[in-house]
Amino acid sequence: MLGLALFLAPSRYISVEVDIDWEPGRKVTTVAYTALAGDDGRFMRVSRDFDPDYMEVELIRGEYGFPGSTREVPGWAVDSLTGSPGWPRALVAAFPGLRPGMTLNWTFRVTDTGPFASQGLFYTYIAGEEPDTIIVRCREHEGLSWHAAGFTEGSRGNDLVFTSAGEDFRELWLSTASSWAEVDSILMNSSREASAVVPPDLREASIEAGAAGALPRMRISRGRVLITESMQLQGFPGGDAGFQVRSIQEILDTRRATPMEAATLLTAMCRVMGMEASVVPSTDIRPPIPTPLGFHRAFVLVDGILEEPSEYLSPVGWVDTEDTLWLLLPGGSLAELPPETSQEICREDWTVSPDEGRFSLLVTASGGYDRELRRRLAGLDDEEMLLRVAEWLRASGVHFFPDTLIVSDFYDLTETASMEVSGFIAGFPGPWAERTPSLLWNRDGVVNRTCNGSVPAGRLIIR
Repeated sequence: MLGLALFLAPSRYISVEVDIDWEPGRKVTTVAYTALAGDDGRFMRVSRDFDPDYMEVELIRGEYGFPGSTREVPGWAVDSLTGSPGWPRALVAAFPGLRPGMTLNWTFRVTDTGPFASQGLFYTYIAGEEPDTIIVRCREHEGLSWHAAGFTEGSRGNDLVFTSAGEDFRELWLSTASSWAEVDSILMNSSREASAVVPPDLREASIEAGAAGALPRMRISRGRVLITESMQLQGFPGGDAGFQVRSIQEILDTRRATPMEAATLLTAMCRVMGMEASVVPSTDIRPPIPTPLGFHRAFVLVDGILEEPSEYLSPVGWVDTEDTLWLLLPGGSLAELPPETSQEICREDWTVSPDEGRFSLLVTASGGYDRELRRRLAGLDDEEMLLRVAEWLRASGVHFFPDTLIVSDFYDLTETASMEVSGFIAGFPGPWAERTPSLLWNRDGVVNRTCNGSVPAGRLIIR
């Protein structure tokens, strides 16, 4: 029975111990893990993301096995891989022959010489029930502050020691930043340096955007469209790399931009058009003390309106806030942006005519529904778009076959996204039954649906 219990038990972390050694310009973090393997294969391999431009990662210990019979991780099972989501590389260690019930011990050492490490000591650990024990040690530095929830604080010589207190939720924040103004300087320094020089290419694009209309909203929208349609927009790279902005000319030459770089481009364009604009970093985890960690989105604030230029094919002036966001405003103040739900509305107007064997559907969308509609269909030719709509109907359980389609200009972000589709009903002629049709959307919100049409004898619409 004991062997069966071990076999059925899920893998879990037992303990994590973190030692932080920081001096200006260099931070060495040693993280030792102890885990128990279950039957889910969770620890068949473990990894540590890193940016090779300013980080080095090495596996300094790797052992696993049953009590009294442990083995080391073989050298061939440790490798650096590219393509880790959001990061340039990842160090990966595999545990060949791992079996349920084995204990694993491995330790990564991370050497960080990036911009954040040169500015101060910053560290964050957030965990739920797992692991059982968390211990974080670091030297006490002048100006170091911390927020510890679910941890007890102690000392050992010159070291501060934070030990988890067995609660279901634990979070620890360490920072030497004295204020949010200092954090603003750390995060925005590279962007401000890059936007100080506006090359002729960007100036010409700004003039083109400014010709879109006299209203600031129209000019901002046009500038944003020029960026989203001429750039390969990338995900947030994470950490220091997310806030490092290349020169504007280099961004234009490579035709690719991170969220921070896209925001920097739009603010520079706005200034050429005579509008004051600022880049605003954002996070969905409220930092309890001033720290640059956690910020992962970049907005542009102009005329009191937020714009997110890295959000490809999103309606103009709309910010997706399914969760609360905290914005680091210019000058260094943290502001809360509550979830936005008033624009999460979609309308589906169906007309079903079984006597004619035809249907039609008019979709008008806003907010997240607008974005989903654009991203489903934009860039496809007429035939591909019609096939995509047919697949969407089929996935929604609607047995209609479209043959005509009219859509709005998905690349005009000032216009509400819409789609008008019509076609024939499956199985016509003959008895026909269908529940009130509806599209399957990939988000929660308000969808107002209507269904009209004549129903001849022998055919039925179930509402």
